[in-house]
Amino acid sequence: MTCYLNDSTLDRDAVRVERFGLAHATAIRERVARKQSGRRALVRVTHASVGVTDAMAVRGDYLLQPVRGFVPGYDFVGVIERLPAGDRSGLHVGQRVAGILPRMGAHASLISVAPSLLVPVPDLLDSATAATIPLDAVTALFAIDALAMASGTILVQGAGGAVGAWAAQLAAARGLTAYGTASPRSHAYAERFTDSVYDYDDPTWIDQILDATTGGVDGAIDHTGSRSVRRAVGAGGRVVRTAFGGAPGQGRISTAAGFAASTLRRYARPGERVCSVPILVATQRARYRQALTELFTAVGNGTLVPPRPRIMPLVQYPDALASATRAAPGEKTILTTQET
Repeated sequence: MTCYLNDSTLDRDAVRVERFGLAHATAIRERVARKQSGRRALVRVTHASVGVTDAMAVRGDYLLQPVRGFVPGYDFVGVIERLPAGDRSGLHVGQRVAGILPRMGAHASLISVAPSLLVPVPDLLDSATAATIPLDAVTALFAIDALAMASGTILVQGAGGAVGAWAAQLAAARGLTAYGTASPRSHAYAERFTDSVYDYDDPTWIDQILDATTGGVDGAIDHTGSRSVRRAVGAGGRVVRTAFGGAPGQGRISTAAGFAASTLRRYARPGERVCSVPILVATQRARYRQALTELFTAVGNGTLVPPRPRIMPLVQYPDALASATRAAPGEKTILTTQET
């Protein structure tokens, strides 16, 4: 529970990474500046998603968060407690909202955030389900947009995964034919959203796709950074990279090298693009808000199927990280800051 100490400070519960390593990631009570800036809203976080990226960041293996002292967590659902004076966002105090933070910080009970990052959560979505949507689904939507395809075939690497399942569904919604890869563990879940699924541990999976598509798919969404994916895409197609994989301890190096390589292959055949949602949220806020609003609507009316939330309290943060890294297909770990 937040305690307002005076006009300039307040208490909150937060996971602050002062030392890298999963064992050091625990929730603490801390006093923070209330920030009287006229540009910030105060949001009480009720739910926040936990993903593989958070585990990488806590380990010190995430390129975009290399400095200790940060609070993990990109996306959240919460309730507005204060808006800046003269705010024209159309939001109101007490409203349920969601958002993605460009520089993390969501794994806390209270956050200060720009109103331009907040999106209303529709009444037809419960908060836990809504919290499974922002980062993963917006990543998938922006990746689909980056393919710039009105028709054709696409390959979704990890179609049973957190982003892949959203991408496969969004592809189908746009009339695209989706081929997916999956592990044996997630194969059945991936089959729900794709036309065909291939075992990515099978060394012949690319050859199988080439045979099925007569020369390769028109586009691919990839989170591994593997150069071999290019072979599955026709010369006139495009590969969109949402992440670059890498062995534990090599995440920063793999991401930096992969980003550079994809940039150099922008005009190759096939071409490549990098889809970095934190950067896009920071620079294209109106587009991001529209995308998240559309995704909420699609989940609410049943057009898109969200993962099942597995709710864990903030005080069990190490367990939540472990849960996120071994989540069952179709499951998403969600933190709650609410007392039960």
